[in-house]
Amino acid sequence: MVRKAWWSLVLAGVLGVVVFGPLFAPYSPTAPVGPPFRPPSPAYPLGTDLVGRDVLSRVLHGGWSLLAISAIALVIAYSLGLSLGLIAGLRPRMDSWITRPVDAVVVVPWFLLLAVIATALGAGPAAVLLTASLASVPWIVRIVRTAVHDMAGAGYVESARARGEPLWWVAVVEILPNLRSVVLADAGVRLSGVISIVAVGGFLGLGMRPPSPDWALMITENRSGFGMQPWAVLAPALLIMVFVVSVNMFSDTAIGCRRPRAATAAPESGAEEGLRVEHLTVRTRAGRTLLHDVSVRLVPGRGLAVIGPSGAGKTTFASAVLGALPPGLSAAGTVGIGHTDSNRRAVGFVPQDPATGLNPALRIGTSIDEIIRLRRSARGGNGVAAALRRVGLPTGREFRRRFPHELSGGQQQRVLLAMALVDDPALVVFDEPTTGLDVRARTDLVEMLARVRRESATAFLIITHDLAGVAPLIDDVLELDEGRVLSYASWESTEPDPAAPRLTKPSRPETEPILRVEALSVAYRSRSVIDAISFTVAPGSCLALTGRSGAGKTTVARALIGLHSPASGTIRLDGSVLPSRIDERSAGHCRAVQLIPQNPATALNPAHRIGSQVSRPLRLLRGMDSAPADRETARLLTEVGLDPALAGRRPGELSGGQQQRAAIARALAAGPRLLVCDEITASLDAESQRIVLDLLDRLRRTGLALVVISHQSAVIERLADTVVDLDDPDRSQLRGTVDAIGRASES
Repeated sequence: MVRKAWWSLVLAGVLGVVVFGPLFAPYSPTAPVGPPFRPPSPAYPLGTDLVGRDVLSRVLHGGWSLLAISAIALVIAYSLGLSLGLIAGLRPRMDSWITRPVDAVVVVPWFLLLAVIATALGAGPAAVLLTASLASVPWIVRIVRTAVHDMAGAGYVESARARGEPLWWVAVVEILPNLRSVVLADAGVRLSGVISIVAVGGFLGLGMRPPSPDWALMITENRSGFGMQPWAVLAPALLIMVFVVSVNMFSDTAIGCRRPRAATAAPESGAEEGLRVEHLTVRTRAGRTLLHDVSVRLVPGRGLAVIGPSGAGKTTFASAVLGALPPGLSAAGTVGIGHTDSNRRAVGFVPQDPATGLNPALRIGTSIDEIIRLRRSARGGNGVAAALRRVGLPTGREFRRRFPHELSGGQQQRVLLAMALVDDPALVVFDEPTTGLDVRARTDLVEMLARVRRESATAFLIITHDLAGVAPLIDDVLELDEGRVLSYASWESTEPDPAAPRLTKPSRPETEPILRVEALSVAYRSRSVIDAISFTVAPGSCLALTGRSGAGKTTVARALIGLHSPASGTIRLDGSVLPSRIDERSAGHCRAVQLIPQNPATALNPAHRIGSQVSRPLRLLRGMDSAPADRETARLLTEVGLDPALAGRRPGELSGGQQQRAAIARALAAGPRLLVCDEITASLDAESQRIVLDLLDRLRRTGLALVVISHQSAVIERLADTVVDLDDPDRSQLRGTVDAIGRASES
């Protein structure tokens, strides 16, 4: 904070000279007042220049042109760069048309660009302004394009496209607000670069023309008299230097202050525990307590499950252990992570949403190699191959060169696990590790983690709603509710009764299907994913898509919505062929078929309040005005088990389960006839899951049809009338009682 305050004062001082300097200038900046190159004196504190003008007066006037040209150039560069970056990121067909010229401009030195432009337009402010803008645009386009590529696959963007939002809305309302951190991080570097270009352009005599007061022009004009009167050169040069450095340092410290502080985790070399938490309490700035006096101990090689309903404080507890509490939260108490080997990492982390943990611009092999090189634990490809082999992933060059978006969700999660396990950390924190995994993938994952725990004596802290699924990894269970410890005991003493009631669904009369899929084939990058799948969905019925991770379940769901064009086949709604692309579908089509995305962390736009996101489909697709939309929003939130007061909060203030239910409310706001649900209950606790399943069951009685992607047998048994197993080469549809469906899902 002291460093930030210091550079803030320096930058404020320079800007003060620029803005208010002309008010205090003793003489006209362009009129001679004495002999040339006169040394400093009481009448002329910084002396005179080559034609006898007062140097102090010219210095006090000379920053305006530098600041004005730099600011205008930056506005032009960001306006053009943001626009092109958004288009390149959202329109694949336009990507190459934009990136190729951008790549060509990047390799051209800016001073050569300035020389060409100055030759064509003539020396002057316009040439420098255009050069500074064009030199910045390619870098902005590249940064924005990469960020947009990452966001384009987020649930909130796909939901916006699924409800038929135009491209400009998706770009300006859904994506642009979330680029703020990217732009701010880049702005300091970009501004200092633009200032340097403008200053050097003036120094070369290609900027402001004499007799204009300009710091760069002063340097080049007075070089010949530097030996007689150095202040005519040093004063403007020092101000330019301090201006550039203070902008850079201020932006660096400002960005650093926005990062989460690692103030709670204190790894202790030689500690006996894998994890020791004593009297941990977390509060908000307003004084609201999120965690109340939590204490646990976890010896090496043991596993601790943290359970509780949505909003219980599980994620806050994990963040405190990791030392990554968000800004605005403070912690009291002690967190110790023990490790006895100086070459061993203290802690690894596997987030719930794999997409948020991998850099979309880096290949898989590069991401893992960065961790390995940082730890200096292995060299190059051998270390990467060993890390991939350990988590059961291919080790070949073709796989290592894939980008995250080219992997399934399960493969992304295993890559993150490989990164977290580098150097056998003393503690690994998992956030819902089995969410979205099929039975076989979940079993393989648990067996692999059990082996890792035996071999490395790594302690596991697991946030989960699937306690039975991770049981082989668990020794103790910590149950939280509203930030308080309800129980803390061994797994054996808390293990629930595995017996669960099986519900029998009433038989449904045969009706004409809402949705008919005929010989649908989908491919990705010319690689076949699903070949010739066919099924129908009738009003009030539910079809479940099952299969291993990477089998193509989500790809089929995206094809139904219109977010992924099929390679062949047809999709019919009420007998009419649906256009394959969402952009070609009518508002009625968009309203009829709605998507609930898989990952709650990205299902809602973090920049907008919950109420505005739920009410948007009401306005767009159902034509409601403000007051009716607000009332319907409150009703929908209540229907999914949320307090209507949450409408005023942003997604980051909700737990994962609350975020998922808000996403369900937003999908229902469109009044759909078919709801495509992608693992919507995977991250919910038992009570929240019951609320959602009860809600879907009630909606089915009104005729709402469902296509459900799930690996949870309880969900399939509760909802599914038909199960399509994408691992089955025949892709047969199984109909009948819930017991038959349950057996089919287990086979």
